[in-house]
Amino acid sequence: MVGKRKSLLVVTNLYPVPWSPNRASFNKQQFDLINHIVSVNVIILLPWKEWLSHRNECKTSKNIKYCPYFYIPKFGRRLVPLFQFISLLFYLPWIKKQQFSAILASWGFPDAVAVSMLNKFIRLPFFVKVHGTDVNENSQFFARSRLMKKWLNKAKIIFCASQALANILSKQGIEEQKLLVNYNGVNAKIFYPLLEKPYRQHFVFVGSLITTKGCNELLSAFIKAKKKCPKMELDILGEGPMKSLLAEKISLHELCGSIRLRGSVPLPEVAEYIRQANILVLPSYREGVPNVLLESFASGTPVISTRVGGIPEVVNEDVGLLVDAKNEQQLASAMEQALGMTWSTQAIIEHASQFDWKKNVQNVLDKVGEK
Repeated sequence: MVGKRKSLLVVTNLYPVPWSPNRASFNKQQFDLINHIVSVNVIILLPWKEWLSHRNECKTSKNIKYCPYFYIPKFGRRLVPLFQFISLLFYLPWIKKQQFSAILASWGFPDAVAVSMLNKFIRLPFFVKVHGTDVNENSQFFARSRLMKKWLNKAKIIFCASQALANILSKQGIEEQKLLVNYNGVNAKIFYPLLEKPYRQHFVFVGSLITTKGCNELLSAFIKAKKKCPKMELDILGEGPMKSLLAEKISLHELCGSIRLRGSVPLPEVAEYIRQANILVLPSYREGVPNVLLESFASGTPVISTRVGGIPEVVNEDVGLLVDAKNEQQLASAMEQALGMTWSTQAIIEHASQFDWKKNVQNVLDKVGEK
């Protein structure tokens, strides 16, 4: 008799939704691969304002549920896990009925704290996946850090996207034996190099258009570097609250012909932009290990990024340049330098080979499948 297939419940705010289909594609890639071996159901946590704007698009299915939760904007962030927990309680009868084998929270704070609270009532093997900002930012606040220490320590394993994240959690009081560094992978069918890349002075940025991604510094650095490299071009892929400010700055400096705001584009188009570019630039203030860097390596495209989080773990001199965060002059100089360097596509691709979804997923399955 064939045994019942194991099933995993994932709870996260990081997952594609109908109004933002390109959101957190790395999570979808990972969960889809896990689903080949272990059945995966996802509860997507949605802030109430976002849910209110898109509630008619929230169509539940066999594998996807939407869970709106209350919060008070700009106040009481430490209370958000409690609000999420209360909302998740409404799904408790359904969760118990499904007889899941394990539960995974993908985002350290507030999501994983709320799921750990919920798990008191279902007592499943509990796992956490942390990404970057969820740890880097929230660990700096005493009340949030204390909640993470209490509730994340109840997890069997915490999958960390970088060693830097594991180090921060250890310093916060998370038991070291629970911390497992598990770098994300890259879909080689989507991200692959050109056989021959034409030389241009072409940069690409991929990410949310928010202050902490270094968007403003990128534009300022581009303006400085373009004085010495007049043929420079920049494609900016992504959406966010800074988009209108960036558009104004581009127009003010008469750079509409050189800098293009492409908005949010599907993953295959992202891959094409990265393939065609000479350099990918990501001047973030804080990160785990951004998947876009790994995807750039797989595309044979070198990178310029910042010495923050886990980025120095994956960027060496063969594949890119590192600068200090918030330093426009360093960034401008690095952009000029990168254009003058001879990069080995083969060396970049070989470096990319270590970031493999199969390896990543197997690490998860090895732990989730333990007795």
